[in-house]
Amino acid sequence: MKILKISSLILVYFFAKAALAHGEDKPGPNGGFVRMPGAFHTEVVPVGQNSLKIYLLDIEWKNPSVIGSSVSVTYKGSRTTKKECSIESNYYICEFPKSINLRKKGELLVDAQRENQKGNIVSYELPLKLQVIDDGHGGHH
Repeated sequence: MKILKISSLILVYFFAKAALAHGEDKPGPNGGFVRMPGAFHTEVVPVGQNSLKIYLLDIEWKNPSVIGSSVSVTYKGSRTTKKECSIESNYYICEFPKSINLRKKGELLVDAQRENQKGNIVSYELPLKLQVIDDGHGGHH
């Protein structure tokens, strides 16, 4: 019985790490920062200090879509500002006032729907950077 419990704990540990590692530790296909709000991915690509491109990618980080989709972004920093993003080709563009600098400390909350699938709100820490995933190897592979 004890071996079964230990085995179960080990499996849960490795599956939890795999579930958390949705690619947040490597750049997306458009050079941006990726999160997984549900059955799709959001990729945020900074454009200057106060605007963003946001791609809504499928589960395999491909096929950006704007059909049956929407994106809004809330900036939390020196103040809180929410923007509805507009469609540009196969991505969304989100422009904040010039007084907001997305390169400074803060947080972005991305609320997206892709092809009629509503995602959870995902958080991006500002300034944008790749997330470090601890794989338990201490950086050695």
